[in-house]
Amino acid sequence: MPRTSPRSRGAQSPIAAARIASGLTQAQLAEAVGCKPLAVSRWEHGQREPSAIILQRVAHVLGCTMEDLLKPIKTGD
Repeated sequence: MPRTSPRSRGAQSPIAAARIASGLTQAQLAEAVGCKPLAVSRWEHGQREPSAIILQRVAHVLGCTMEDLLKPIKTGD
């Protein structure tokens, strides 16, 4: 299966969906929370999970709750 961006996959990751809705790139989010863009990519692709402290920072930057970032995205299937 070819690799695609969260945007082309319909933003399956709640972190990707919130980041895109906020108009931020992975690099911008990474800089705002104090991590590397690769870490953001890994969260969005489900390869890793952010720590609770980082998740709290991500929620603050994206203007949502930590719970919002943990909910699965409804796809309408």
